[in-house]
Amino acid sequence: MANYLILNQPQVFNGLGTLTYTVTTTGNYNVQVQASYSAWAQEGSGAGSGKGLGSGAGGGGEGFTGGDLGTGYGGVGQGFGAGNGYQQPPSYGSNQTSIAGASSGLSILVKKNGSTIYTADSPGAAQSAQQFKYSFQAAANDVITVVFASSTASDNVTNAVVSNVSIGQGF
Repeated sequence: MANYLILNQPQVFNGLGTLTYTVTTTGNYNVQVQASYSAWAQEGSGAGSGKGLGSGAGGGGEGFTGGDLGTGYGGVGQGFGAGNGYQQPPSYGSNQTSIAGASSGLSILVKKNGSTIYTADSPGAAQSAQQFKYSFQAAANDVITVVFASSTASDNVTNAVVSNVSIGQGF
């Protein structure tokens, strides 16, 4: 099934592929794209910090305990530590595992009669969205396509790339 763009009608497009519009009247046109895609930074280090969370002091007590209840007074800190009876986290490494980061390999091209007239910037590390508006001139019967492609496996899963695309007249 072909995916067509309708003049002055924003269209939500899910996934990778091509959207097509055939120009009916010679003039100035623009393509607007807002795309979001899967990307995340590397998480975790595989080890705990060993620093605990501090003891925190309150007005007249420590942490959640004590604390004067008068106006403007009260427990300030809510830290963990020996001073307030809360268990301190262990100082040895945690069982957290690292998750490899993923960045998008999405490329967005605007083409006129098969020739690329605009290439969107490549996504940066941990970038999860981008948008642009590109203006150009077109003659009647020119075929305008917006192509979403990727070399990254994370962009090829369901709902990984969602975009809002429109073509309009004028700059």
